[in-house]
Amino acid sequence: MTTMQRLRFLALFFLVSVLLSGCASTSSKEGGINSNGISQSDAALISDRDPLEKMNRSVLKFNLKADRYVLKPVAKTYKKVIPQPIRNGVRNFFSNLREPINIVNDLLQGNLAQAGRDTGRFVINTTFGFFGLNDVAKYMNLPRNKEDFGQTLAVWGVPAGPYLVLPFFGPSNLRDTTGLLSEFKYGDAISFIESPESAYLRGLRLVSQRSGFLGADDILDLQPDKYLFIREGYRHQRLSQIHNGNPPKVEEDVSEDELLDELLGSDT
Repeated sequence: MTTMQRLRFLALFFLVSVLLSGCASTSSKEGGINSNGISQSDAALISDRDPLEKMNRSVLKFNLKADRYVLKPVAKTYKKVIPQPIRNGVRNFFSNLREPINIVNDLLQGNLAQAGRDTGRFVINTTFGFFGLNDVAKYMNLPRNKEDFGQTLAVWGVPAGPYLVLPFFGPSNLRDTTGLLSEFKYGDAISFIESPESAYLRGLRLVSQRSGFLGADDILDLQPDKYLFIREGYRHQRLSQIHNGNPPKVEEDVSEDELLDELLGSDT
């Protein structure tokens, strides 16, 4: 594995860990629906009490150290040296490269309308936006959308499975891990470029992505239990993404008071 690939792993981990990506996905319902109007898989996504917690905590500890000593210093230097307009152009360029995978997942989810909007966004930004350096489409009521294969599997009714913390990749579950494998291999046009330049592009994308989340470090550092904060944030965010920002309410196995005590590290 090359150095650039390792850096890519680190960036992917942190992007998910800080839980700040804002794009929702296609609305769906998974599996059987209970009396509260929520699927069994959705309920499990939040209420499962983490049977792999001991292993997950160890992996998270490793991930945080890897980010602190490898990727974060490079991202801070990038943000300090490169002017913001150029950083914005780099971010837009890589986002545009990923549009085809959004379109594929739109189609796999049966959302033809969203597929049309994402296709229009890709064509407009690639042409009038100078290969995606400028996000022209957002001014035409075509906001950025993000779909992944994990969400597509959810639409198809595949259960979420237990919560997992993956080395370098961060928070996930069995279903999203399956989707992540395909995303990593075929995530965008760079995956199909076999040349030395592709390694440099991947490295630049990593640093660009990580620099955009430097502000989240302070939020994470304030948490008394980073593991619980990331776990619960991941579960609720994924549920929101799957249901297009409007997830159904879940009757959880633990009360809000019990969860609050857990998050605050209470011994009671």
